[in-house]
Amino acid sequence: MSFVFNKKNFIILLATIITLSLFISWKSINETDAATTSFRFVVMGDSRGSSDGINETTLRSLLTEVESLSTQPEFIFFTGDQVMGGSDVAQELSDWNDLVDDYFPLNKVYPALGNHEDDETIFSNSLTHLPANQLEGYQRTSYYFDFGNARFITLNSNRKDRGNYVIDSTQRAWLESILENSGKTHHFVQFHVPAYPIGAHYGKSLDANREQRDALWDIFDEYNVTAVMTGHEHNYNRREIDSSFNANGYRFENSIYQVTIGGAGAPLSTINRDSQNVDIGPIASYHYMVVDVVDEIAKFNLYDVNSNLIDSFEVERSSDSTQPSTTTIDFQNGVYPTSAYEGTSDSYLSENDSTVNFGSERTLLIDGDDPSRTGKNKYAILKWDVSDIPANKSVISANITLDVTDASSSSYEIYELKRDWYEAEVSWEQNTNGSNWEQFGADSLSDRGSTVLGVITTNTTGTYTVELNVDGISVVQSWIDDSSLNNGLMIANSSNTNGLDISSSEAVNSTLRPKLTIIYE
Repeated sequence: MSFVFNKKNFIILLATIITLSLFISWKSINETDAATTSFRFVVMGDSRGSSDGINETTLRSLLTEVESLSTQPEFIFFTGDQVMGGSDVAQELSDWNDLVDDYFPLNKVYPALGNHEDDETIFSNSLTHLPANQLEGYQRTSYYFDFGNARFITLNSNRKDRGNYVIDSTQRAWLESILENSGKTHHFVQFHVPAYPIGAHYGKSLDANREQRDALWDIFDEYNVTAVMTGHEHNYNRREIDSSFNANGYRFENSIYQVTIGGAGAPLSTINRDSQNVDIGPIASYHYMVVDVVDEIAKFNLYDVNSNLIDSFEVERSSDSTQPSTTTIDFQNGVYPTSAYEGTSDSYLSENDSTVNFGSERTLLIDGDDPSRTGKNKYAILKWDVSDIPANKSVISANITLDVTDASSSSYEIYELKRDWYEAEVSWEQNTNGSNWEQFGADSLSDRGSTVLGVITTNTTGTYTVELNVDGISVVQSWIDDSSLNNGLMIANSSNTNGLDISSSEAVNSTLRPKLTIIYE
């Protein structure tokens, strides 16, 4: 059979060649992107006008400077507030798209949702090139993409809790999952509202909900992200977040820059209300940032609208720096992990008052001979809700900090409790109303373990910390793996005649209440 090479066949063949060529080109680019460790990107933010739309003059000037760079960026990160917003936010975003596209392909520009275009649906419908529904329910406002040896993450800081900006627990869980599995050397994160503002929005950004803010930063710290980039405050400032910002039960091990890049057109501000660890700024000039990634080094250069250098710094991350570091968390009623925590239960069991509940007492009594010369025992029991720790974490160490109000010359041991109990019901005879210990005083092996988990030895009053041993760490690990196994601990020693008194979780001074500290990875 002969093949007739007519006009129709020629068109089909040409279309096939073009399609195949585009596929090969796309495949090659993506393979190159995944392999490259040397590339450039630009960061800008807050291009809205003072009262309407866009500050077109300033944004065009900045984009012209970017367009003139000898090495062009692969893409642009934009930290939010692209437009002024309001009833015509959809049209304003359309105008913004058209303006940016005059200088740079729109599908290479990655904005964050700002408070001025704070409509997730309109934002998502206006920027259809952004990844969609990577986090269910957030449309195109929370997303990530990979380029070379880096992962780029955008979060939505405009979900509100009691009127305060917050990056909520849903986003935090998603964030941790995409950091944990990235396999990248660098992680760059952007969102609009700063975690640690310094100026006009101090106290009214993520810091208005500090406990959730610290939970977010704890994830950044755990995975040692390369940089966190924000906008909202209309200036440039660079702030180093490290252990000096420890709070709410979170302890930061790394130093990470929060870089506020908010000068692409919005009215500038020089207000400075908190200068802790601020390396530079606030600088009230319009600006853009160029970031050059070369292997393990990310070099940041900030330029004003005339391309004068304002700031320059480098961040190094090793290829294994994204492995989780250890996290320390405290559990103490009214203090840690948050002031709302009420997960500690405690009481003591008195052989001399076998049916009495002491769950509301402010002091826990421990003794092997009380009243004196009777040989009757008093045992303290304590329990902490540790469900804030994810079930897939491994405990490295654990300790208990106590406020000793009456010291002892003798030692007291810590044991695992095997049977559940309720603070308001427990006594020497019963663990809960209508249910007795197998042996009064929780003295059977089905009531408590026989293995010593730690030893308390102190002959002075005041703060005392006891480290749990390997067996103690294993018990705490079991609580994290299966919360139903968390029946708490007992402090006891039947042979001691010199008692030990400690403050309970009902102590008036919340900082004196029993505290459990866990370090995990």
